[in-house]
Amino acid sequence: MQGRKVYSNELKMMICDRICEQGESTSRVATKFAIPLKTVEKWVTAYHKDPKVFQIPDGYFAAQRKAYAHRYDEMSPSEMIQELKRKDNQISYLESVICAYQDRQASLDANRDYEITL
Repeated sequence: MQGRKVYSNELKMMICDRICEQGESTSRVATKFAIPLKTVEKWVTAYHKDPKVFQIPDGYFAAQRKAYAHRYDEMSPSEMIQELKRKDNQISYLESVICAYQDRQASLDANRDYEITL
């Protein structure tokens, strides 16, 4: 199985600039650089949301995850159990917040639909 291709943020930024700022065709740029069209479209969407999205250094998030993972290295088994329980509680809380939000949205949508039909 072939691994996932990784593109530099510099390349992503350059391609988004050509498409979004210089007005080049998305499909032509994708073909010219031999990058799948869907991949380029995702980059352009991200760029439209935040033009600075690709200005972070390559490998930044991987380094952050690696550094964050090492914080568990010095924990004893009982400390790890406590940390897992704490995180489990956090997840439960966040799930309840998401459910409440979704219920509220569904209620608002139902009320809006009802008002439209009146």
